[in-house]
Amino acid sequence: MAPSAVYWHFPSEGDLRSAVLDVEYTSLIENVQAALDSAAEQDEPLVVAGNTYIAWALAHPGAYQLLFESHDELPATRADQGPGLQRRVVELARRVDSDAPFAAALMLWSVWHGIVSLRLHKNEWDWGMSAEQANLRMISALTRQRP
Repeated sequence: MAPSAVYWHFPSEGDLRSAVLDVEYTSLIENVQAALDSAAEQDEPLVVAGNTYIAWALAHPGAYQLLFESHDELPATRADQGPGLQRRVVELARRVDSDAPFAAALMLWSVWHGIVSLRLHKNEWDWGMSAEQANLRMISALTRQRP
């Protein structure tokens, strides 16, 4: 089979790229949803979500970079399950800021993305703690009582 044969199944290169990204985004979403759904009652959901997001990203660096570090314009929603997970994270983010949960969810994503991106691009650094430990410390700091 010739490498160009894949184009017979997609109208354009953009459609092919979008199909690949949909599969990867669905995988990320399903992993985070499954981890939240199966977490023990005593587990902090934000830590579970963050650890799962970080673990998926570090295990799929190419897909992660295409999804979140590419300059390519992407549709607002990558997969059907995306809005459901986004709503769930925004609801969980009320623990960080009950007055502005969407902004808090964006801040959480910024923290998780920062942990992933720096570890992918600066993997020669000694971080002094695991990604999971960094996530736990950040979530602990963010969920403390605000002044």
